Amino acid sequence: MLPHEVEKRRTYQVRIASRDNPAQYLTGDPLDAAADLSLLDVLINADTGPVCFDLTVTEIGRTLAGEPAVVGVRVKETSWTRLPLPARLPPNGSGCPQDVEYVVEGVLREAATGREVSRPAGET
Repeated sequence: MLPHEVEKRRTYQVRIASRDNPAQYLTGDPLDAAADLSLLDVLINADTGPVCFDLTVTEIGRTLAGEPAVVGVRVKETSWTRLPLPARLPPNGSGCPQDVEYVVEGVLREAATGREVSRPAGET
């Protein structure tokens, strides 16, 4: 696909072959930390074969290491979750002050079986 064929708000399937080298696009720039983290995720998973994912394009016309690039949201499956817990919800006797808001983080599991449950999560 050529750069001028890519459109904003469209979703494309991205396939990065095992022979490709996403590491060449790591910038080390703190302003590009999100892009670097996404590339590192691809590198970690690339050793088991090609990496495929859907990407919804949110910005076009960017460059990365001198190559045409886009910004988008990648949806991937995860069992990790983060839920806000309003101040009124901590149970009495939990030792948690009632006037503080909390965040619960952890792995989402099915109550009956204990099996991890995956859900889609967006990553920019």
